[in-house]
Amino acid sequence: MGIDIYAIKPSPPCRAVFLVAKAIGLDYNLKIVDMEKGENRTPEFLKMNPAHTVPVMTDGELSIGDSKAIITYMMNQYAPANLQSLYPRDPAARALVDQRLYFDSQLFASLRGIVFPLVFMKDLKQSQANMPRVDENMALLETFLTRSTYLAGEHLTIADLATLANVSSMEACGIDMSRWPHVQAWLAKLKAELPYYEQANGEGAQMLGAIYQRILKDLGGK
Repeated sequence: MGIDIYAIKPSPPCRAVFLVAKAIGLDYNLKIVDMEKGENRTPEFLKMNPAHTVPVMTDGELSIGDSKAIITYMMNQYAPANLQSLYPRDPAARALVDQRLYFDSQLFASLRGIVFPLVFMKDLKQSQANMPRVDENMALLETFLTRSTYLAGEHLTIADLATLANVSSMEACGIDMSRWPHVQAWLAKLKAELPYYEQANGEGAQMLGAIYQRILKDLGGK
């Protein structure tokens, strides 16, 4: 049967799952969910995830929603020994990675705050009103990255991969990364270092950015 991932490519949380799976060499079956047709609200889907959100992972009888739960499960269950540093076993090191993952959920909420009103409600005013929250979280991310090369220390972790999905989406939506030079350098570093970047994340980020910028232009925004 194998692992199935139910997802959509423009979604940053879905791309976080793609990135971690690629990082540990985990094979899976990608199941694209047509949310416009309500495929995330069918009885079959709701049995897997009553919250009707993507991503969802099934592994045998197990169904997991929420990208953070999925990526930590994948690491705990499938990461080879030589890649355990992506999600360290040491409690203190893992706690720092977890903290950065929780922060990334906050970062995603701020990204969603500008994308959702614009794309789904065509509400430019509300989208722009939510932009200061993006700036606030990006400033905090900048602070983290002044302290270490990667988000949770001097080596790559799943916190970097999850956050990469959101930050690359912000860049694709036209947000000026030069305001946060450490974030900008970190983003460029990961794009260059990860051979699977484009397949797992870059394509989907550009899809989201194209949708956002097209609607922004249609509504007279900048």
